[in-house]
Amino acid sequence: MEIKSVFEVLNVIFVLGFLISGFCFTRLTIRHLDKKIKEEGEGTPSWDRGGMGLRVGMYAVTLIKNKSDKASLTEDEIILRHARSIDRVLAFSMSISLVAIFILWPLGKWLGYLV
Repeated sequence: MEIKSVFEVLNVIFVLGFLISGFCFTRLTIRHLDKKIKEEGEGTPSWDRGGMGLRVGMYAVTLIKNKSDKASLTEDEIILRHARSIDRVLAFSMSISLVAIFILWPLGKWLGYLV
């Protein structure tokens, strides 16, 4: 197998992995955590009420780090208290596949293997 084919296959795998894990993370985890945050009297962060979905990345980082920050834009304690193990797995897989895309794609372009 040529190196070009390896880059193409890896990129397809990581893009599909990101799309699937991102879809599952937003549909399963974000809905679950938003519901739990509302039950505890808090609401959607004011900076994300327009529906842009910027909190998805913030929730994923909180779940991956598994600790709350002192000055956070999200309700880290509530997120960590109500997070399930599948939520952490989805956050990790979504983040890893996104980082892999950002590494492999420019590397393949720079080496001349991707168009």
